[in-house]
Amino acid sequence: MAFCDNQENADLPGLPEHLERWPGLYQREGDRIVEASPQDIALARSYSRFNDKGLIVDGRRITIITENTTHRPGDEVRVIHVVEFTEPGYQAYIMGPKPIYGEYINDELVTEAVPSGDPLVPVEYSGVTLPSPAVDYNLEITSYTFHSPGIYRIQWRLGLLTSNTLAVTVEPTLAMR
Repeated sequence: MAFCDNQENADLPGLPEHLERWPGLYQREGDRIVEASPQDIALARSYSRFNDKGLIVDGRRITIITENTTHRPGDEVRVIHVVEFTEPGYQAYIMGPKPIYGEYINDELVTEAVPSGDPLVPVEYSGVTLPSPAVDYNLEITSYTFHSPGIYRIQWRLGLLTSNTLAVTVEPTLAMR
């Protein structure tokens, strides 16, 4: 797998090298793995500039990102998942997409529960790994549709690792900005 330079980050001073590497972003279409949409790729590539990342715990952090946090009822809300290994000593399993476990909406589990063991080490994997520090973008992109107005809090929890919380507001009518 070849790495592309992240041109969007080229003018950010002091960006760690592992945040400059771009391994790509993929999703499943039936039985095939294909490149993610240009919108999802742009969103994932914005991670290095994203301010509301999850907390670092033992040199690892998990973060979720969505393009917009204000929607109309029935809009699709796509959630990108990022794992960052900030310290040496880990392997990043950068090929995927890998399944998402432990995602919550308003404190209710909406994916499968987190399996036993290290949730960042896939049970079955035959792909490329990178030594840390590294970033893994290749996790399933989750998609939600909310039909009632309100605030929906999305969070990804993997044992001691807890992502940032996305507060998605669904408004009955949305004035275009």
